[in-house]
Amino acid sequence: MSIDYGTEWFKVGLIKPGIPLDVALNKDSKRKTQAVVTLRDNERIYGSDAVSLAGRFPQFTYFNLKSIAGKPYNDKHSVEYRHRFVNTMDIDPERNMPIFRHNGTTELTVEELIAYQFQNAREQARQTAGEDVRDVVITVTPFATQHERQAILDAAELAGLKVLSLIHDETAVALNYAVSRQFTTTPENHVFYDMGAGSTVASVVSFSNVEVKEGKKKRQYPQIEVKAIGFDRTLGGHEFDVRLMDHLANGFMKLHKDKVKTDIRTSDGAMARLLKEANRVKQILSANTEMSASVEGLHEDIDFKMKVTRAELESMCSDLLGRVQNPIQQALAAAKLQVDDVKSVVLVGGSVRIPAVQRKLNDVVGYQRIAKNVNADEAAVLGAAFRGASLSNQFRLTKQIKIKDVTIFPIEVTYEPEQSSEEGHAIRTTLFHEFGTMGVRKIMSFKRQSDFTFDINYAKTAEEQDKDVGLDKIGHVKVTGLTAALEKHQDDIKSSENPPKVRVTIEMSDSGIVSVPEASVTIEVNDNGKATFKDKVKSFFGSKEDKPTASEQQEGASETSQATQNETVPASENNTAAENETTVQAKTTKEPTLLKFPLEVEYIPTGPAPLSKKAKDAARQRIKELDYLDQQRRYREEARNSLESFVYRTQDFLEDDVVAKVTSEKEQEHLREKLSETSDWLYDEGEDAEAGAYSERLRGLQSLERRIRTRHFEYLKREENVSRLTTSVQLAQTFVEQSRQTEAKDQEPVYTDEELDNLLKLAETVEQWKITKVAEQEKLGDQVDPVLTTAATDEKCKQVDEALMKLIRKKKASSSSKKSEKPTADENAGKNESKSDQNDQDTTEEVKEEENTEHEEQHEHDEL
Repeated sequence: MSIDYGTEWFKVGLIKPGIPLDVALNKDSKRKTQAVVTLRDNERIYGSDAVSLAGRFPQFTYFNLKSIAGKPYNDKHSVEYRHRFVNTMDIDPERNMPIFRHNGTTELTVEELIAYQFQNAREQARQTAGEDVRDVVITVTPFATQHERQAILDAAELAGLKVLSLIHDETAVALNYAVSRQFTTTPENHVFYDMGAGSTVASVVSFSNVEVKEGKKKRQYPQIEVKAIGFDRTLGGHEFDVRLMDHLANGFMKLHKDKVKTDIRTSDGAMARLLKEANRVKQILSANTEMSASVEGLHEDIDFKMKVTRAELESMCSDLLGRVQNPIQQALAAAKLQVDDVKSVVLVGGSVRIPAVQRKLNDVVGYQRIAKNVNADEAAVLGAAFRGASLSNQFRLTKQIKIKDVTIFPIEVTYEPEQSSEEGHAIRTTLFHEFGTMGVRKIMSFKRQSDFTFDINYAKTAEEQDKDVGLDKIGHVKVTGLTAALEKHQDDIKSSENPPKVRVTIEMSDSGIVSVPEASVTIEVNDNGKATFKDKVKSFFGSKEDKPTASEQQEGASETSQATQNETVPASENNTAAENETTVQAKTTKEPTLLKFPLEVEYIPTGPAPLSKKAKDAARQRIKELDYLDQQRRYREEARNSLESFVYRTQDFLEDDVVAKVTSEKEQEHLREKLSETSDWLYDEGEDAEAGAYSERLRGLQSLERRIRTRHFEYLKREENVSRLTTSVQLAQTFVEQSRQTEAKDQEPVYTDEELDNLLKLAETVEQWKITKVAEQEKLGDQVDPVLTTAATDEKCKQVDEALMKLIRKKKASSSSKKSEKPTADENAGKNESKSDQNDQDTTEEVKEEENTEHEEQHEHDEL
C-alpha cells in the first residue's frame, strides 16, 4: 500500500496481484480522507465524521498534525499551531517536543496521533485487498528534515506498518507521470509545481532513457532525475482558509455586534465551524465569482449568512499570491535552467485550482507550458504505490524506472582535531552536498590514536532553514574500541611506517535518513620481517583489508533502480590539502600484514528527539487498548444491527398471507408482542447495552420465529417435494421396464434380475412412503410441524437417483467396452464357454469407465 499523507487530506493506494493499481476507498466510498482524528470516550473517529464533531468537541479533535511532526515546541510552526487550534499543547520536558494533554490522565504525542490515522489508512487497504496489508511507501515533502522523516517512520511503526521507503511527493508524481510515457536518450525537463494545503514545492525533473550494463549485455531504462527543488514551507491552501475564516468572523461581528454578548473568537466551537465553512467557500470560489457563506446557529444560536466574492478573497490573500512564483524561480535558478529549457509545468495539489494561482504561474512560464495532464489529487499516491511494487519481491514489473532523487540541505561532519593547541577549533567537512543524490554511502578516513566523536549537522544554519529552531542538528557519533585495539598492537604500530587507518561509513538512505552503520581500523603488522606465504600473496594482489570492498568502490543500482554511490572522504587533523592526500607506502623488503578490526559505533540523535523506547511502548499499549475497545464496539454494533434488522424483517414476515395459514392467532400475537417489546427496549434502556445482551435477545426471538418460518417454508415447498418424489419413482420404474424389454432381445443382458428387482423394490418403497406421509400431513393440517419435510424428501430422492445412476453407469461402461474391442472368433468361443469370466471383465471395464468419463456421467445425471 501507499499513503500520500498531506496536511489536510490523505489518500491510500493499493497494488496487489490480480488487482490493478488504484486508490482504496474509505468507509464513505470516498477516494480521499480528511487527515483529522477525534478522540472521545476512548473512541477514535476519523475523516468527515471527525470534522463534523470538531464544532462540538474542538479540544478533542486534532487537525494538521503533519505541520508539527518532528518540530520542537518553540518552533514557529508549533507556535502558529497553538494560535490556530484550541488543543491543549504542552512541552515534553524529556524531548523538548509538543505533547497534547488530552485529558487529566492521557498525554498524546504527535507521532501517536498520526499513527491512529495510519491505522485508518491500513484498514482502508485491508477492506479493499480482502487481507491485511503491512508493507507501505509514504510520501513526505522534499524539505522534510531528518527529524520530520523519523517522526513519520515512528508513527508508521506504532501503526504496525513496515515502511519500504519514504518518497518525495513530487518524485512520486513524476514516477506516475513516467509510467505511461516513452522517452528518448535526450533529456526532457519538466517542472512539477505542487501547492497543497500546507506548503508549495517546485521540482525540476529530467526524464530520459539511460543505458545500464547488466552482465555482458546493455539495456536501456527510463530514468527520473530530480535536478533541483524550490519550496515555500507555509504557502498552502490552509493559509487561504485562515484568511477567509478571519474575514467571515469580522463579518459576523459587524452584522451581529449588538446581538451577541461575547466575541465569536472566544468560542472555539464557532471558530472551528467557521474554518470548515471557509474551506468550502474557497473551493466554490475557484469555479464561481461569488458565493454565500452560511452557518446555522453559529454563535449564541444566531444564524450567519454572508456573501463573499472571488475578488475579495484575492485581495485579502494578495501577499500569499505574491509568493506563488518564488518556488519555481528558485528551482530553475538552482538547476541553472531557463524557462525555455522546460517542456512543461505540471500542476499538482488541490490549491493549484485557485484561479489567481494559475494566473501567477502563467506570468512566469506562459500559458502554453502549463500542463494539467496528471490527476492533481491522486498522482502522488499512485506513484508511491508503483514505487512500493518495485521494492517488493511479490511483483515483477514490465517497466523498470530508475530514480535519482536529491536531498535539499547539505550535510556536514564536524569534529575536533585530536592534537590541537586551540580548543573548540572544529573541522567541518561537507559530506552530502546541496541537491546531492540520495541513496548513497560514503566512507570517511580518520587518523586517530584513540576513541573519538564527531557530529553530523545540516550545513545550513537554523536561520537559513527558515529559522527552524534546532533543526540544524542531526546526530552525535561515538566511535569506541579504537584505543583498546591500538594498545594491543602498539609495538607493531611503532615499528610500522604507516599509521593506523580508521574508516567510518556514513549512509544516506533512499528515505533521506542519515545513519552510521559501521567503522573499522586497519593496522599494519610487520611480523619482524617474517612474511608468510599468505602475506606475500596478499601483498602481491593488494590487501583486502586496506581497501574498500568492491561494493564500496563501484557505483551500482539497487533493485529499485536508485543510484548508489560510495566515496572515500579523508578526514585530517587540519584543512591543508597536503595532509588530505593519501600516503604512499614506500617499498621495503618487508611485506607487512594488514589487520582490520571492527569498531563500535553509537549514534545519538540530536536536535528534536525521536520517540524513546519507553514512549513507544506506552503508545503501543494505549493503541492496543483502543484497538480492543474498537473491536468490542464493532461487535456491539454488529449485534445491535443484527437484532434491529431481525425485528424489522420478522415484522414484515408476519404480514405474509401464508403465515396466517401455517400459524395460529396465538402464536402470531405472541411473537408480535416480543418483537414490539424488543423494539422499545432497543431505543430505551437497550441503547447502551453490551453485545451479549443483544445476542441473547436475538436468540430468544429466533427460537420463536424459527418454527413459524419452517412451516412457512415447508408449506411453499410441499407441492414441489411431492412432484420430485413422483418423478424419481417414475424414472426408476420406466428404466426397469425398458431394460427388461431390451434385454429380452439381447443374448448378453447388461443387468441381472436381482439388480433390476432391487431398484424396482426401492422405488415402490419410496412411493409408499410418499403416500403415507401425504396422508399424515393432510390429517395434521398446516398449523403444526410438518411430517413431509424437504430434508426427508431430499434423502428419499437421493436413494432412488443413486441406485438408478449406478445401473446407467454400468450400461455406459459395457457399451464403451464393446466399441473399443473387436474380439476374434476364438475369443467369442471363450466367452460362450465361460460366462463368469465375462462378468468379471465387465466389472473391470465398469470401474475403468467410471474413472475416465466422470463428466459424461454428470451429464447423464443432469439429463435424468
